[in-house]
Amino acid sequence: MSIGIGQWKGLRIATGAILAVALTGCVSLSGFKPSASVPKAEHGSDNAVHAERDQLVAAFGGEYAAPTPTVDLVKEISARIVAASDDPNAQYRVTILNSSSINAFALPTGDLYVTRGLLALANDTSELAAVLAHEVGHVTAKHAMQRAEFERRTTAAMPEPISEPDADQSRFLLASFSRGQELEADEIGIRTIAKAGYDPYGAARFLASLGRQSTYSGETRPAARFSFMSSHPSTPQRLSAALDAARNNVSASAVEADRTRYLTALNALAYGEDPTGGVVRGRRFLHPRLDFTVQAPEGFALENSSQAVIGIAANGTQALRLDTVRLGTTSPEESLGKGWIDGAPSTEITPFVVSGLAGVTAIAKGKEWTFRLAAIRKGEDTFRIIFATRELTPALDHAFLAAIGSFRTLTPDEIQSLRPKRIGIVTAGNDDTAASLAAQTDTGDNAVDRFMMLNGLDRPKLRPGESYKVILSE
Repeated sequence: MSIGIGQWKGLRIATGAILAVALTGCVSLSGFKPSASVPKAEHGSDNAVHAERDQLVAAFGGEYAAPTPTVDLVKEISARIVAASDDPNAQYRVTILNSSSINAFALPTGDLYVTRGLLALANDTSELAAVLAHEVGHVTAKHAMQRAEFERRTTAAMPEPISEPDADQSRFLLASFSRGQELEADEIGIRTIAKAGYDPYGAARFLASLGRQSTYSGETRPAARFSFMSSHPSTPQRLSAALDAARNNVSASAVEADRTRYLTALNALAYGEDPTGGVVRGRRFLHPRLDFTVQAPEGFALENSSQAVIGIAANGTQALRLDTVRLGTTSPEESLGKGWIDGAPSTEITPFVVSGLAGVTAIAKGKEWTFRLAAIRKGEDTFRIIFATRELTPALDHAFLAAIGSFRTLTPDEIQSLRPKRIGIVTAGNDDTAASLAAQTDTGDNAVDRFMMLNGLDRPKLRPGESYKVILSE
């Protein structure tokens, strides 16, 4: 919620905005208009393209000012991949995104994005090359255009009427690539990195690391996203196919998997969530700059974006949204009285006090959703908390009100725990283990598991003289 503060101008929220879902994984954005050197999409003016691209970048925390060695290596690997791709004359603009999520995607515009979270998970040049080649493969195979046509045909066949949340869900599911397209992009990517001179087994190693990360007990789980992940092949299936493709593309020239150079370029890369925009810790959200924390009810998974904190529970039948506005001279009671939800006027407006701060809560009922609303005034900021549910039972409303009541300022220990973190590179000595290196730098819970996940290790034994990633606090 790094830029979620705005002036109050009679703002009303559409139901779909409350249930908005953050992008993750490979996505197909067919509305983008490409540059002349890449496959063309059919729709979208230049202004619309720039606006959508800016919105997409903002959703992933904006562009990250990465260390120069990191930027140079990412650009070098990208250039080698494009030159070895099925469209070597294409030109791509490479952007590193300021997000701890593990993600990369290429758009038909010629934009290639990779998050710093993905860079932190990879362990050598061939692993990053495999990811970038996979995304470029989606573009050269024209997967976005295929999905756009599928979306056009499917949308035309949708029954009417369709509710706004359901429409949003349908559009989101259609935006993802199919299982077949994901596997095809894997195969194209592995063939491409081998041609570019990288180790074709880099793709399998990265997929294995991705599998470790997804089961890592200390990692914050992403918010539930309806059925998005069901459209992607499982990691074991992709890993098996990647190993088969690597065996078929081994050559004498395809050998580069430079771990030392890659890790050296990663030194000082920011790690984890950017605390300046708030962080998610399980069901709790903490924001050091705005000095507050709040805890969602049981069953909710939270995800922070540049506009709001979004939470989903009960397979998408419950949702929450937390954002911040500046009301000026308008009181929270007045703002709620104007109505926050389109088509759902606020009723039962009731004042309350939480942690010494004045607040007000209300109920709003739409055709298919019922909302528990709350506004809490802290200085010039007003925090808006919106819960949405298909059916607001007394027990569920009690849980929503308890979550609203958890709003408070941060303790000194919490503020200390939110210091920014970065990747550091150390060399293992003869007696070093995963536990000894992790203990020197990482004071958080599950430090050893995190060290092993971050370095792609299946066992804690280290190689003397080998470089390893550690997490440093600023």
